[in-house]
Amino acid sequence: MELKRQLLFCCISLLQLLHCRSEHSSIGFATVALCPDISALPSRHAKSKMLCGTACSAPTWTATCSTSPVRPDSATLATRPARDSDLRQRVRASAEPIAEQLSLKMLYRFGTHGLENAADPSKYRLWSGSATTIDAQGAHFVEDSNSFLMAATPCFEGFFNVGHKFSIFVRAKHPMNIDGTYMTMRECVGNKVSQDFYTYDRNFWHDMYWPPQPKYVLTKSGNVFTRSSSVALVSSGMTYDTNGAAHYFFNGSMHPAMMASPDSSGTLTNSRFQCIELGGYLKTPRYSVRGSMSCFAMSTRLLTQAEFVQLDNWCKQV
Repeated sequence: MELKRQLLFCCISLLQLLHCRSEHSSIGFATVALCPDISALPSRHAKSKMLCGTACSAPTWTATCSTSPVRPDSATLATRPARDSDLRQRVRASAEPIAEQLSLKMLYRFGTHGLENAADPSKYRLWSGSATTIDAQGAHFVEDSNSFLMAATPCFEGFFNVGHKFSIFVRAKHPMNIDGTYMTMRECVGNKVSQDFYTYDRNFWHDMYWPPQPKYVLTKSGNVFTRSSSVALVSSGMTYDTNGAAHYFFNGSMHPAMMASPDSSGTLTNSRFQCIELGGYLKTPRYSVRGSMSCFAMSTRLLTQAEFVQLDNWCKQV
């Protein structure tokens, strides 16, 4: 069954590659949502909404979820994609101002929008591993190979790569002594990556494949927090300016990026942008966030300190 799901997903990934042209030219292709907007379901069924969102996030199925409290496996399979509703449009409108102001290609606020990309609900909907739970506080990760969130991201090498400017933002809550990965650009099926953003040993780190040479470039924030087993709230971010990380953001302050090491490429390559994984690294349990993530965003430009704070404040809303 797992092989069948992977084959189906590969077919969908190939179809999604057709959208690459619309990202870089005037020719466009119509896109449809594979799942209903869980934010459009009745608020009194908040728990059911989150479960339903998780069930519908599997990449190979289109589902219409019941508005009554149900288990994920009781979602009704449908043969046609869900229609865009007035409620979906209102949910989209709630995120439109900040998404436009900050040039956000991805914006997830799990407690209110579930697995939907609030910046553009027609693209990059996440699906979750079986050990990941989602509630009003966000997405919760544990030390388990099935604890992750993932979305297909064809064409991302044209935005979040060497030679481009971009920013990453995460709002999370976890122990401050973990080796935890917030984000990885990777193969959908396979173990090769192009970049990752993570926390370890009092630093935030960004690892990026460097195409001019068969190397990767690793930068860090410097010792911006104290190593501790205590759980703490973390608002972190990184700006990448064409040829390397420029600044790191941490709880309201900006810190210049420091070079850690250029090294051989290992498993990093320039072509591994088919999927994004949140909360873990290649389904390796010891690199799980082991806490919660309430918000994640990616911008196609350099965000300022004030804009990171603005994004953080938006993420606090419920």
